Amino acid sequence: MSATSRTQMLGFVKLIAICIPLILSQIVIADSREENLRAGLAAMERQHYATAMRAWSDLAEAGDPEAQHNIGYMYEEGLGVTQQYDVAMEWYRRAAEGGLAEAEHNLGMMYVDGRGVAKSWAQGLIYFRKAAEKGLTESRYMIALSYFQGDGQIQNRRLAYEGYRETAIEGYADSQYMLSFMLLDGTDVKRRSAQAYVWASLALIQGQQQAEEIRDAASMRIDEAETQDALFVLSQCEASGVRGCLRALDSLP
Repeated sequence: MSATSRTQMLGFVKLIAICIPLILSQIVIADSREENLRAGLAAMERQHYATAMRAWSDLAEAGDPEAQHNIGYMYEEGLGVTQQYDVAMEWYRRAAEGGLAEAEHNLGMMYVDGRGVAKSWAQGLIYFRKAAEKGLTESRYMIALSYFQGDGQIQNRRLAYEGYRETAIEGYADSQYMLSFMLLDGTDVKRRSAQAYVWASLALIQGQQQAEEIRDAASMRIDEAETQDALFVLSQCEASGVRGCLRALDSLP
């Protein structure tokens, strides 16, 4: 019962407005960075990998974390270059040193998957926690998964549940799936089959196909009235988001 999460290509990041005046050369540099990041992403969408690499290489060598991360991903997946996990790790490390949460997360995934390094959840958790401190949902999910499975740290299903719930509320599909599993299973938390039905349905709507089994199993454990209540809450969640329907969802059996 697991699902791993890897951040992929970083999209265009808006430049943060600053209060001090910028000289013209600084504006030109900022515009050039922005254009190159965007050009690289456009090239990737067309599978023009050599063009993407050219767009990002100078930025990466100059220390741009987003460009470094994206080149790391290309080497990890072998997109336009020979797949080399050690090179991917180096680019991710450089981006992580620049404070990029997505790079910290992907370093963690390299350790969890054993790509280019000895497989180690303990090492992966070091990077997941750094990224989680910056609020990265994927890393917070992986920490919850670690608690659930007891990988890299002492198993703690209560902390796993809390981590899944927090990120499920934010709309993360894998967390919604795992939360529905725990609510339906009832081993570590009180069984709430109608809640499990809604959480699994929300995950399935986002394409989390494993959630279909949980939804169907939950539907067998609730009566017709509870099913109607669950469907009504689900419609609220779809209309207003999870935060908008959370009180009603939590009231379900």
